[in-house]
Amino acid sequence: MIDIDPAFPWQITALDGYGANLELVQHHQWGVWSGNATLNAAAATFNRVDVRRPSLSLTANASTVNISDLSAFTGKGILEATASVSQLPQRQTQISLNGRGVPMDVLQQWGWPALPIAGDGNIQLTASGNIQADAPLKPTVNGQLHAVNAQKQQITQTMQAGVVSGGEVTSTEPTL
Repeated sequence: MIDIDPAFPWQITALDGYGANLELVQHHQWGVWSGNATLNAAAATFNRVDVRRPSLSLTANASTVNISDLSAFTGKGILEATASVSQLPQRQTQISLNGRGVPMDVLQQWGWPALPIAGDGNIQLTASGNIQADAPLKPTVNGQLHAVNAQKQQITQTMQAGVVSGGEVTSTEPTL
């Protein structure tokens, strides 16, 4: 599968999966309206970020799509997430993402500003926003990111209405 939209190109290689009781069209609108599915792939690229072995498990009902497992390997590490998306037109979405041993710039291509720390490390992101078809996402996004690299430099940033604040780099290394 591939989408070459220059704003956010992506491709998925060797996709397989299974589902049960899936309702994909409702009132002439595409979506995952009910049922459950599990998808796996050999590799994928999302806005120029390569990942290996991406997988997704979801359950949908009339009110919510719950993603109970979203994971992929990137660089030398792994990204793991859970999410929920409201079935209401506003599409209120919440995500919790953890990365272990991942490049500190992994989120930059997906919309988070560049971090002032480099290398590999661990990240924790919680965010919410509205994913509406005909409305911009960025002004609806609120979240918090905490990152610690292998050199024990850490940073916590907050996003309100799509604007990041905070971000003083501190060290967890003991001072002598």
